[in-house]
Amino acid sequence: MNGQQYNFEKLSGAEVNSMGLPYDYNSIMHYARNTFSINTNLDTILPRENPFSNERPEIGQRLRLSKGDIAQTNVMYKCPRCGKTLQQPNGTITSPQYPKSQTPLEGEHCEWRITATLGEKIVLKILDVDIFESYECGTDYLEIRDGYWYKSPLLGRLCGSGKAPIKLMTSGHRMLVTYRTSTNQNGHKGFKSLYEAICGGDVIMEKGVLQSPNYPDDYRPNTVCEWKISVPETYQVALEFQSLEVENHDNCVYDYVEIHDGHDAASPLLGRFCGYKIPGEVRSTKNQMLIKFVSDGSVEKSGFSVNFIKEFDECSGKNHGCEHICVNTMGGFRCECKIGYELHSDGKMCEDACGGTIEVANGTIISPSFPDLYPQNKKCVWEIIALPQFRITLNFTHFDLEGNNRDCEYDNINIHSKMSGNDVRKHGVFCGSRLPPVITSEGNNLRIEFNSDNSVQKSGFAAVFFTDLDECATDNGGCEHICKNTIGSYMCACQNGFVLHENKHYCKEGSCTHHVTAPVGEITSPNYPDYYPNRKECAWLFTATPGHRVKLVFNDFELEPHQECTYDHVDLYDGETTDSSILGRFCGSKVPHSILASSNRMYMTFTSDTYVQRKGFKGTHYTVCGGRLTASYSVQHLYSHSKYGDQNYDNKEECDWIIEAEDGVSVRLRFMTFHVEHEQDCGYDYVEIYDGYDDSAPQLGRFCGNKIPREILSTSNILLLKFRSDDTINTKGFSAAYLADKEEPVEKNELLSSE
Repeated sequence: MNGQQYNFEKLSGAEVNSMGLPYDYNSIMHYARNTFSINTNLDTILPRENPFSNERPEIGQRLRLSKGDIAQTNVMYKCPRCGKTLQQPNGTITSPQYPKSQTPLEGEHCEWRITATLGEKIVLKILDVDIFESYECGTDYLEIRDGYWYKSPLLGRLCGSGKAPIKLMTSGHRMLVTYRTSTNQNGHKGFKSLYEAICGGDVIMEKGVLQSPNYPDDYRPNTVCEWKISVPETYQVALEFQSLEVENHDNCVYDYVEIHDGHDAASPLLGRFCGYKIPGEVRSTKNQMLIKFVSDGSVEKSGFSVNFIKEFDECSGKNHGCEHICVNTMGGFRCECKIGYELHSDGKMCEDACGGTIEVANGTIISPSFPDLYPQNKKCVWEIIALPQFRITLNFTHFDLEGNNRDCEYDNINIHSKMSGNDVRKHGVFCGSRLPPVITSEGNNLRIEFNSDNSVQKSGFAAVFFTDLDECATDNGGCEHICKNTIGSYMCACQNGFVLHENKHYCKEGSCTHHVTAPVGEITSPNYPDYYPNRKECAWLFTATPGHRVKLVFNDFELEPHQECTYDHVDLYDGETTDSSILGRFCGSKVPHSILASSNRMYMTFTSDTYVQRKGFKGTHYTVCGGRLTASYSVQHLYSHSKYGDQNYDNKEECDWIIEAEDGVSVRLRFMTFHVEHEQDCGYDYVEIYDGYDDSAPQLGRFCGNKIPREILSTSNILLLKFRSDDTINTKGFSAAYLADKEEPVEKNELLSSE
């Protein structure tokens, strides 16, 4: 690659110090054979052949320190000649030649550094000690410290004999064991010990942080940890998860975090958690809590991290001052109001408001003052409650709020389903003048929140709702994967990568090739968010409305990393095949930037190899108006927006189309339909046409209203069409046909005549 040549400069012996050790092809620092190559199939480094085997050694491993790396580091830092770093969860440490000492003339010096994972402690059990007994154990001794440093807190210094067994434990996850003797040690046995990494223990603190062993790296298999938290009496223990990534299962039977209301495993269970969704706040009823973490022998994840504090329930007394409802929170409380009321500015009293609790089978919801303008600074909450195992369907018949669906920061409607406990499932936030889709609740409780600010008011909304029995509530409707409730019935669906069996209930592995034509939607890798399978090849062809472009935004991305993305990767192409120009190749865990095609087609492939798998990706594809079009001698079409014919165009549209024919040929443009907000000077929504690349070229017209503009023929081989809309009224839009034309263009003054 250009600019990377400096990585291959040769250095002199004065610049390199290998500590007298041979060249190490296996070093973790060594480049791979194709590092910085312009093509992964080309080598930038070619190792010399081994004269004995006539084979070239492998280079570029990234798994672990090599033996040469360790040997060179030991020489560089003058490490003791015996001892080592121990990272296994348990093991044995003995003096050299135990049970017989043969100390060299210069004496013996050994150091063992034991490393557990974060969240663990180390227990050392000394089984046998026979060391020459010097004065105050000054020359010959076994020393154990609570950490890695020679000045870490001393846990014990031993010499003599007959003192075992002895049990010592660190406060953290590191221990230093030092064995130092003189020639006086000859004739003595030395020592023998066992060590073990343990997690959990008694936690007597008012606040703190607990993490799974090795967090945020993967925890170890077959681990059981128990923390017993105690805070002062009269207080509770309040727990807040900061992160959770534990092997997922519907019933959390493999790996899990379990929380009990007390120190005993028989105490009431407050929750068992696994997967990736962060639980809500967990609170004990008294001053004790047990946290238990269990992992099995298969999948390992990064684990969990929780904050805990001593918590006092301010809502248990009468001094909180809330008129309706007091909600205890970590470190405080807040007041809430019953449905149909809203909180006063004092944050405690409640006053009448719109909304309320609705328990009828069907009905109507309207915004305040409908069909007149709704008031400013209003918040309304409706909570529709159906019978158990029933679902609620909400259908908007009128919708007119300030804003647009891309930015609902002013006035909006927020709709979500309330599930068991405090769990909610969000359906969306809506504003503007486009009717929201029909919404069906995921439980028997649907909550609709309406908010208006202190600026623009519109006519608001009207919606009808009705309830229907959910056939999916019992045995998943007999569906193997997904059961979708419909009005009066239900239907089965399959997860990504599977298709529905002919019996309409079971799922079978399907094709991983997708043709996507929807203007907006979501795509995921196979099995997302679980690990994608190995040896998988998938393809997506995105086709947008003619005259528009495809945009892809990744929301989550985690593939096997590699510098050149040789293993698992996603490729994107600016067209409909892999022969098109490549827009990028991506892997690793960094979310790629948004990708925009130059036309209405984009091709994407996903490839996984035989080895490492990861979570995969989730992305959203959009249709973006505008683009560069090529005019041919056959008629082609373009449309004002992707949902032309179904919905009005959006507010605040800014679309530019450049239509280009071959040199010496004009572009002929004819509008087939035309419905753009009317204004005398076309100052609100409008279409402008220029005879060239940009708006510095001669303008061929500015149009609005419902009258179809006259046919236009460019004087050059390029035509620019600009479409703009403001933030208020929007209408049906337009459709146009264009082609390359060799006829002489009409006079310029005819094209510029007033519409």
